[in-house]
Amino acid sequence: MKVHQFIYAFFLLVVAGCTKLDIPPKNIISDPEIFGTSEGVLSYMARMYSTLPMEDFRYNYEASGLFNNGGTKYKQQSALTGEALGRDTQGADAENASYWDAAYTAIRTANMLLETLPQYQEFHSEEEVKTYLAEARFIRGFIYYSLVKRYGGVPKVDMVIDYPASVSLEETLLPRAAEEEIWDFIGEDLDFAMNNLPENNQKGRATKYAAAAFKSRVMLHAGSIAKYNTIEEIDRGNRICGIPSQRATEYFKAAYEASRILDETTKHRLYKDEWVAGHAEAQAQNFTNIFLKDTYENIFVRYYKDPESLHNFDDSAQPMQTSSGGNNSELCPTLDFIEMFDGIEKDANGHFVFLDANDKYKLYESPLDAFVNAEPRLKGTVILPMSEFMGQTIDIRRGVWTGSSQNGISPLMPAGSVVNYTNVYNESSPLKLSSNFAFNNDPGNQITLKDGSRKKRSGESGVVSGWDFGNISGFYLRKYLNPEQTDNNGNKSTQSWIEIRYAEVLLNRAEAAYELLTAGATSPGGGDYRQDAFDCINQIRERAGATLLVSPSAINSIETIRTERRKELAFEHRTYWDLKRWRIMEAEQSNKRYRVLYPFYSTDADRYFLDARYMESKGGAANYIFNFDSRNYYQMIPPAEITKNPNCKQNPGY
Repeated sequence: MKVHQFIYAFFLLVVAGCTKLDIPPKNIISDPEIFGTSEGVLSYMARMYSTLPMEDFRYNYEASGLFNNGGTKYKQQSALTGEALGRDTQGADAENASYWDAAYTAIRTANMLLETLPQYQEFHSEEEVKTYLAEARFIRGFIYYSLVKRYGGVPKVDMVIDYPASVSLEETLLPRAAEEEIWDFIGEDLDFAMNNLPENNQKGRATKYAAAAFKSRVMLHAGSIAKYNTIEEIDRGNRICGIPSQRATEYFKAAYEASRILDETTKHRLYKDEWVAGHAEAQAQNFTNIFLKDTYENIFVRYYKDPESLHNFDDSAQPMQTSSGGNNSELCPTLDFIEMFDGIEKDANGHFVFLDANDKYKLYESPLDAFVNAEPRLKGTVILPMSEFMGQTIDIRRGVWTGSSQNGISPLMPAGSVVNYTNVYNESSPLKLSSNFAFNNDPGNQITLKDGSRKKRSGESGVVSGWDFGNISGFYLRKYLNPEQTDNNGNKSTQSWIEIRYAEVLLNRAEAAYELLTAGATSPGGGDYRQDAFDCINQIRERAGATLLVSPSAINSIETIRTERRKELAFEHRTYWDLKRWRIMEAEQSNKRYRVLYPFYSTDADRYFLDARYMESKGGAANYIFNFDSRNYYQMIPPAEITKNPNCKQNPGY
């Protein structure tokens, strides 16, 4: 593998990493061999990029170190936010693994380059040195963002701590800096990166526009903490948790201005190569392709390549019937998420309408009929029941109703029920269910239809009562799933992880603009913040195939922008941090049960009906009630770090 390719695999490490903040690494190769040659510096840079803490396919909120865990795990953030149900995610789950030692190891690696490379600048061009230093600042800012969004203020290390050669042990025991100091430090790193990175760089490496886009994310987060956070913790005169509220506007302005830097280029814009006005199928496919192609919408990407670097997203998220073995159906979108989208019949509470005026089930030739007018972006994000994928009709079904439909079919369960169907219906009842896939696939258990054909009770992909495998919500995830990956058993996937794309920049800009509007801030050049937010949101909605907002007056609530963001960036590991920075997660998850939409087939009517209900429970029902603990807005610093460094104060509540 050539070092200049920057494929995100495990590169040859040219320097041994340290595992503790206060212990320096031992060089395997001398500094001149590393920093005195282009190959050495590029290999060193490759190491820094390969350990960048992206919450990508290999992220696992329970795995040690959180990042780069070898393959897709089932513990993904979208199962913590209500975007999806995770077969192995329960209501008490949270990100409880830590990112600390690995962070400071990576920070030291960046600091080492920043301090040492200038001593060898004679061996490189001026432009190369400028770019390397800017990339190191970008990477260091990225790492500190991963720390501050979890822990608040953390020890600020902006130089190599050379213990024991130059400092004592006591001098390595740094206290936590004020939270705002860390946000400002990240801003300084990203400003340096923006001013010194090239507009174009090798694939996988940061550019001027990656730094600007990332700064828009970071400063928007900081502004939200300043405005919405109510937790305060003081240590040594520093507010280590929380930011003074008067700084919110300053941060929102920084986010807004950073997002506008992307106006300088046509290099990045919304991907629309397959998009056709008024053509819902083309618009849905266009949205799907964003995550399967290397498009101009991408700003910062982690690339995978066979055989050097692989993940197993396709193994984990695959529909049951297209799985080639291994796992499947580990992340199934909720009805709560589906209901955010336009074009679905909903009641005054925004809930899917599945009963007619007589409180009988609506009947459909296909479950897809209920979504015929849904915005195409939904179909590019989610596999709906009876959709086509990999040349197959994805047959999602909870069961078969063999009773009469002459006077309509009444709800199978009382409204609001959390009881499993199997608690009410047995084998002698007209509702035929499958306990597991062995039962479902047994020809003797199939249902004979009027025409003499036979039908599996739970279709080809479930839902079955036992939850052993198969669908659990009525929907599958489409985003990022590769229809060409026919062998999807294990770590065989190579889809790129899009860390930053242009759509997020537009959403960052719209949110920052609205926050500035409500703060009464003056826009640069006399512009109109509301108009700008309106324009950004309508760009997103047009590409999505949604109905355009009629006028800027439609941007009259932050919820309009937040909902658009949650739809567009779903399953990209943004929602978890959005809910936390908006400080609304405990309101969303207070004795919260998520809802599903189960298709059933009626033999008498030869039609489908859809049952909207709370999720059935695997094991104890209480395990699937979600309650967010507000102390987790600031996560626990690893206790071992507090023991090692008594100057580092623990976050409140732990």
